[in-house]
Amino acid sequence: MNRIFNKSAKILIALILLTKMTVNTYAQCKNKAEPPGTVSGQFSINGTKVQVVGDGDGNSTASNNIPVKICEGETITLKNTISTTSTTGVNYWLMPATQYNALTAPPSTPNTANASYMTISGDASITVNTSSSWYTGPGIYVITQGDNSGNGTSNDYHHACQVIEVIKPSTPVITYSVCNATLIRLKLEADPSNNYDEYEVKFSSTSSLFNPTFREKPTSYPYTVSSGPFPDEYDRVITIKGQSKTGSCPAPVYTSPPISMTGTMINRPLITAIAGTAIAKEYKMTVLAQTTIQRKVYIRDPLTTSTYDYTNPLLTYTSTATTLFDDVTVTVPNQDRQYCFRTEALDAVCPATIFNPANLSNEEVCTTPAKVAVINNEVQASWLRALTNITGGVFTDYRVERVNANGTIDKVFPPISNISTLTLTDPDVVCGKDYIYRVITNYGQKSTSQLLNIQATSTKSLTKIANVFADVEATAKTINIKGTFSTGSGEPSPTDMVEYRYYKSTSLNGTYQLLQSTSPTINSIRDNNVSIDSQSYCYYMTWKDLCNKESDPSQKVCSILVSSSVSEIDWTPQSSFSLATDYYRVNKVNPNTGITLKTLADNLKNVYSYNTIGLPDSEGQEIFLQIEAKPVSGSISQNTHSNIVRIYRPSLLLNPDAFTPNNDGVNDKFIIYGRFIQKLKMTIYDRWGSVVFYDETNSFPSNSQIGWDGFLKNGEKALQGMYIYKLEVEDTTGQVINKEGTLFLTY
Repeated sequence: MNRIFNKSAKILIALILLTKMTVNTYAQCKNKAEPPGTVSGQFSINGTKVQVVGDGDGNSTASNNIPVKICEGETITLKNTISTTSTTGVNYWLMPATQYNALTAPPSTPNTANASYMTISGDASITVNTSSSWYTGPGIYVITQGDNSGNGTSNDYHHACQVIEVIKPSTPVITYSVCNATLIRLKLEADPSNNYDEYEVKFSSTSSLFNPTFREKPTSYPYTVSSGPFPDEYDRVITIKGQSKTGSCPAPVYTSPPISMTGTMINRPLITAIAGTAIAKEYKMTVLAQTTIQRKVYIRDPLTTSTYDYTNPLLTYTSTATTLFDDVTVTVPNQDRQYCFRTEALDAVCPATIFNPANLSNEEVCTTPAKVAVINNEVQASWLRALTNITGGVFTDYRVERVNANGTIDKVFPPISNISTLTLTDPDVVCGKDYIYRVITNYGQKSTSQLLNIQATSTKSLTKIANVFADVEATAKTINIKGTFSTGSGEPSPTDMVEYRYYKSTSLNGTYQLLQSTSPTINSIRDNNVSIDSQSYCYYMTWKDLCNKESDPSQKVCSILVSSSVSEIDWTPQSSFSLATDYYRVNKVNPNTGITLKTLADNLKNVYSYNTIGLPDSEGQEIFLQIEAKPVSGSISQNTHSNIVRIYRPSLLLNPDAFTPNNDGVNDKFIIYGRFIQKLKMTIYDRWGSVVFYDETNSFPSNSQIGWDGFLKNGEKALQGMYIYKLEVEDTTGQVINKEGTLFLTY
């Protein structure tokens, strides 16, 4: 006969959520430490659902100490399963972990048990209900079993123990996605409501015979369940119910709304092209777009492998389908080597966990590494040989294009169908100009190299400037330097040039510095930073082509510097022509205009001085001279000139110290003689200082007979004797000469 404690054989345990007990409270079955040979207690929970043997012997990892989840409101049946005849009755104690942990030994007093049976085959069905006085809410509890063999007075009774966790049954929290329009993938989220040992998941349709059901036991969250492919497009409804290990949890059921299975199917990605950019190692693949479909890109090096590592994608992206094709940027390890690519399609909503060959592109694309170089004044493009084992493609030809900076095509070359022809030369280039090339390999898929930038250069030697001269422009105090090419010498046109360059030094073999540059249409300059009257300057010219290459220097030329010393002039011997000097001439010039008034000496070969002593007085007291040089026969038709120098010839004043005014025709008058005299003032004094004669003229050359004839102012003849004269003369340069002396008058 059963003994019933706590008013009923069925103990109603109301498991309600209280804050006195938390799920994380720790509990461990106490080790009864039976004597050797003692049989451990045994009981089951809900038949075969849970089997409990002993108390775990103090081992924290024993199954006795791993909490068995039981739902609030669940009915559990505890039944003794020990096979011994010594047992006269069975007692069960249920208590919170905090209460159990306070005990020093397992409970054994029968009158404190929550349920007892006098026969060993009896069972206790316990429904979780609020009438259970020991229950404090969801959390950790301990179930202890003991029989009456020892009546609680000795430790020879059979003992078993199990830790349980009472949970609050809640509706499962899930998310789900339709994958590839063929299956549903749901996810049990990491949420406190998902605290069951097991879940029953159904994917149902009233219109289909295919309604799969799954029982899942998550070990961690989030946890994914897949329906597998459906054979039809009928809408599906998901139902999911949580279950405890004991199998009788009254858990609420989650039911989804109808789920449409007519979504987007994943297509194999189609790769049509790969093209290099202007950035080193960067390429863009052209892949047919498909909205929200994820893509993986795989890379291989054909020199080292013929297969792809599908566990290690180069990159993963999601197609946006804003355009018909996606431009996918990839970066290669080495821009000088070939690399090949394939893509795999995946549902971005339901990413695949393993590689699926059915979603792999039917083709691969491979890069075309290429280079450009200048060889013999031409641009040569070269590239790596096309692959012959490319998946989904067969080589047809190479094509080389020259493009503008804006991407438009500048020049197209004939296609090359020979797979072994790996170079193309473009002779149609201008030195110094920038060009952009690209090489295309056609496999069906188009593979375009990176953009190849190059500036055309030249290896040709540049023609020297043959005809150079330095001409002093005396009145402007500057030097004109000019250069020309000899006709028929391979001279460049202005369109082949960047500039003329002019170099300067203060001596023929001195250090030359760049003075100035001019455009190709201007081949002369004026050097204003000169002192033409004290220094000769030397020059040479070069020119630069469009490749920025500079020609060899022209012959050096030097300006003519003339200097004077009393009556002689000298000039520098260095030639002012690159073709050498034929002869010099000495010109008398107007110092203000530089106009030649008269050539004083001509055809002076290898002569670098000239003396003016022999010049007649008619040439003037002050003479301005300039050297003019004539080049040897050649392409220089212009003569060059020197600075202008001044030669000053001093004036001359002579007078007699006696005269005889006796009308004999000899020395009848006191007059003066000289050259370069312009003005004259003559005064005669007697011995007492009285002026006996005065006369003057402002034009002595035309009035040279001015003088004293021996008569006084009153018309009488002067007395014979000594007189004093005073002369004031101004020469043609304005210089004044004063002269005084005595003269003797006799008859």
